[in-house]
Amino acid sequence: MNIFTKFFSSSSRQDYSPAHDTIKSSLQKQFNGIAHFYTQVPLFFHDQRRVIEYMMLHPNLGIVLFSFFDYSLEELRGVTASAAKQEDKNADIQVQTDKSFLRLRLDEAFEQKNTPIHSILICTRLSEEEFTHLDKSFHDLIPQSLSLFKDSSDYKEKLLKLSDINTTFRIEQIQQSLFSEFLLPEQKSLMSHDQQAIVHLSLKENLLIHGLPGSGKSSVLIAKTLYEKIKYPKLSLIIFAPRACNVHLLQAMIFQFVENSKWGLNPADIVVSNFDSIQRRSREKEKYDLIACDDLNKADLSSLKSLLTKNGYLLCTSHYPVKQLRTCTLPHSFRLSPALSAACEGLEVDLLENDLVFKHGNTYMNTLLVLEKLLKTVDAGDIRIVHYDTQQRRELQTHINEYFTPISYLVDESSIHEGILLYPLNQLTCVRSPYLIIIIDEESHYDPVELISRAGQKSFILSESDTIYNTITQIKGLNNETD
Repeated sequence: MNIFTKFFSSSSRQDYSPAHDTIKSSLQKQFNGIAHFYTQVPLFFHDQRRVIEYMMLHPNLGIVLFSFFDYSLEELRGVTASAAKQEDKNADIQVQTDKSFLRLRLDEAFEQKNTPIHSILICTRLSEEEFTHLDKSFHDLIPQSLSLFKDSSDYKEKLLKLSDINTTFRIEQIQQSLFSEFLLPEQKSLMSHDQQAIVHLSLKENLLIHGLPGSGKSSVLIAKTLYEKIKYPKLSLIIFAPRACNVHLLQAMIFQFVENSKWGLNPADIVVSNFDSIQRRSREKEKYDLIACDDLNKADLSSLKSLLTKNGYLLCTSHYPVKQLRTCTLPHSFRLSPALSAACEGLEVDLLENDLVFKHGNTYMNTLLVLEKLLKTVDAGDIRIVHYDTQQRRELQTHINEYFTPISYLVDESSIHEGILLYPLNQLTCVRSPYLIIIIDEESHYDPVELISRAGQKSFILSESDTIYNTITQIKGLNNETD
C-alpha cells in the first residue's frame, strides 16, 4: 500500500508549493492537448467527501493520482517507512485512500469499472540516485517505477510505460463518472471544455462569465456557485437574478444540479433573490462571502460589492463586457445560428432571414398574419407572443382565442396541449420557445441582444415605431417588411 506513517515530529515545515507548481507546469506542458489536469478537486460518494490534491486523466493511462513527497536524503537517513492504518489522519501520504475512494465512484458507473487508477509519488527533493540509498522499507512500499524525481526530465516517457497503447479510455465518460459539477442536468450532457475550466477555476477575485445568449452562462454560474459551496461548506452566499421568473428558473436549475449530484446539499439552503432586493439588503448591511449574479446590471455593481465580506467575491454573467471585472469568455452559443451569433456581437451579417424577421406597420394585423402563416406548419404550443402593453396584450389574447386557438385546449381525453401564450415584455428573458413574436414600441425598455436571440428557431419583431425600424434594419441582410 502506498501509505506512509508520519516520519517526524509535527514541527513546522518549509513551504514547497513553488516546487510543486514547477513540476505541475512541466507535466501539463509535456501532456499538452492530450490529458486533463485537476488540482484540489473535491469528490463525493454518498456521504463521503475527499479532496484530491492533484490528478490527471489520460486516454491511455486512465486516472493518475499524484502525491508530493518533500523530504531530502539527509532528512531520511536512518528512517524507516511503514504502512499507515486507514484511520491514520497524520500520514504523510495517503494516496491509497484516494485510490479506493475513486474506485468506489467508478464501480458505481458500471461502464468505468475497468478504468485503471495509478498512484504516482513525486519526490521534489530526491534524485533517482538518492532514492536508491533510502532504507529498504521505502523500496518495499514505493516502487521506483511509480515515482518521479527532482532530476527527472521526461515525465511523459516514464508515465507512458505504465499504459497500454492498444487501450483507449474515453475522458468524457470518466469525467461524467467523477464530476457531478460538469453535468448539465437539463440536457444530461457534459459541459464544454471552456465551461469546465470556469467551474474549476480558483476564485481569487471578482469574476465575469461573458458570452453570447445560449453559451451556457447561467448553467456555469450555478455549477460554479454550488461547487464553491461544496468546497467550502461554511461559505455564505446569495444568488441574484433580474426578475421573479428568472429566480424560478435558477431555483429549478439548482434543484436539478443537486438532484443529479452526490453533494448532499439542500437546495432550500441556497437563497435566490431578484434585483429589487439588492438595495434593501445593502441598506440592512447584509454580508456574503460569495455573491452570484445572473445577467448583471452595471448600475447594481457598487451595491453588490457593498454586500461582500472583506474576503468575499462577486461572480456574475453578462453578454456585455464589464471592465471592472476579470472576464472569462464562453466563445460559442449552443442555441444561436452562426449568423445570429455574429449579429449579437454587433457584426453585419448576411442571410438572417431564416432566424429573424422585422415587420414595420400595424402590429395587430401583422401579428395575425404571422400567426396564420406559422400555424400552417408548426404547433400552437411552439409559439409565444411577447407584448409591451398590458391592455393590448389582453385584447390580443382574446382575438387569438377567437380566431385561432384558446390558451389551452383538449386534443383528446388523455392529454392537454398548450396553445399560444402571451407574456409581458419584462419577462422576455424567461421565455423559451421555438418561435417568438415580439411586439414593441418606441418607449419599450429592452435589451437588443435578448430581443433577437430568445427564439429557438425564429423571431418576428413587430413595431409601428420608425426609430425601432431604423435601429433593427442596421443589421445587414435582415428580412424587413413594411405594411
